Amino acid sequence: MWIFIQPLLLLAGYTLVFGVFLKSRWGGAGTSSEFALVLFSGLIFYNFFGEVISRSAGLIHSNASFVKKMVFPLYILNWSVAVAAAVHAGFSLCVWLVFSMFIHGSVPLTIFWLPVIFLPFFLFSLGCSWLLSAYSVFHPDTEHVVPVCLLLLMFLSPLFYSVESLPEKYRFVIGLNPLTYVFEEARRVMISGNAPDFRVLGIGLVVGVGIAWLGLASFKGNQENFADAV
Repeated sequence: MWIFIQPLLLLAGYTLVFGVFLKSRWGGAGTSSEFALVLFSGLIFYNFFGEVISRSAGLIHSNASFVKKMVFPLYILNWSVAVAAAVHAGFSLCVWLVFSMFIHGSVPLTIFWLPVIFLPFFLFSLGCSWLLSAYSVFHPDTEHVVPVCLLLLMFLSPLFYSVESLPEKYRFVIGLNPLTYVFEEARRVMISGNAPDFRVLGIGLVVGVGIAWLGLASFKGNQENFADAV
């Protein structure tokens, strides 16, 4: 039940503050309900990334028995975290689909491009998970820094506002956030009914594969020292 209730509670709170109190709007979102639909499409991806990263910081310490008492391929723990977060994102997407049908009476067929957008993001998140979980074994204080970083990533991404609404001189800051491109491409297929930008997807796939490879190599390279640190 919480898989459905949690995103709905977040959506209700964010919509009330940004959509009703602050009157935030996208170009095509004229009502608070439409704003909520756009906001929820971004929250699906942010919550996925936030769940993966927040759980990765203390992943090895919380599974110390796998490190000390048995021979176990520890990198699978990160797969478990990422797949669980993807399942939660899938349930949130189902809620979004019902919400979209209620508001607009239909869902754009371009939404079938969504798995193509999600795959590079999944690989990127998994790679970050391997990097972070390996680093935090030797620097446990990382767990206290991660929530602040996730909060900054949220507000420095086009989650509550569109990139076009920002002054030109500040847009490059938002462009440095990897979440920006995921939100923009997801809304192209979920809200606007347009095909994704394949150039952006190609770059995203290269970056996702690169970060995943780097993360796994770093994790396996430090794995022998985990038992001493834990």
